[in-house]
Amino acid sequence: MALAAVLVIFTLGSPYFLTYGNIITILTQASVFAVAGVGLAIVIICGGDDVLSGGIDLSSGAVAGLSGAVTAVLTVSGANTFLAILGGLGTALVIGLINGASVLLGLRPLLATLATMGIATSLELVVSNNIKVVAEGSLFVALREGTFLGLPLSAWTLLLVGAVSWAIYSRSSWGINSYAVGQNPTAATVAGISVNKYRFSSYLISSLLAGVAGVLLISRLSAAVPGIGGQILLDIILVSYMSIIFSNRLLVSVPGTVLAAIFVAALSNGLTLIGVESQWVGAAKGLLILVVLASVTLKGRSAK
Repeated sequence: MALAAVLVIFTLGSPYFLTYGNIITILTQASVFAVAGVGLAIVIICGGDDVLSGGIDLSSGAVAGLSGAVTAVLTVSGANTFLAILGGLGTALVIGLINGASVLLGLRPLLATLATMGIATSLELVVSNNIKVVAEGSLFVALREGTFLGLPLSAWTLLLVGAVSWAIYSRSSWGINSYAVGQNPTAATVAGISVNKYRFSSYLISSLLAGVAGVLLISRLSAAVPGIGGQILLDIILVSYMSIIFSNRLLVSVPGTVLAAIFVAALSNGLTLIGVESQWVGAAKGLLILVVLASVTLKGRSAK
């Protein structure tokens, strides 16, 4: 219903909103923070949706920026495109290892990932020399301009990530155990489930998907832009927690995250088309986050 309302309002407000080209633009924009958002959703699933003490990964945006910068710099240096991408994803996994180890040592995820966010942001500036690095290579062009069955390859990447994650975290014993760990770790431990294994792996997956989002981002922008990770963090957090609203069980979910990402991309795009200034679009996203987090808090109180 929310998506339908957005479609109706913006279709009436702009004749360009429901055009094929604009729909492709929305899907391309959504793919970046949706892929990273799925990773954050998995962290929340395994750590619980309590914002202060539950699962959270504030480094997602910065990791996407760092991964994209490493990939672009390696490509410009003459490395094979696939090897450059592997280098970027490997860098992302290192941050994931640090996040997972920190949480297992007892650090609050909010503070641990805030620290690694600062590390990743600084490393991005070091790697790129704080200048825009052009992303060269046919694969980046294909991700930016290529289509299959009428959909851009970036959208197919989102669908693939979403489908695989949905199958694992909604249709398998691993997913059931992950929700058990996040909702009641004590009961999960009594049932013989390794809480540490699920939580540690969730941070690895989150960083890996943030790295994939970084590759999609430099493909869309044709370059690695310093500081871009901090700009997309708001969207990543928003779509992950907003998935609660798109869930029948009022829990963070992978399908809900994908749907929320398309909703947010359509909202941003539609507001821009009808002439709303960019700063107000950011304010609208901030308001949505407040509403979503308030609903999470109220749900937690109701459960208690």
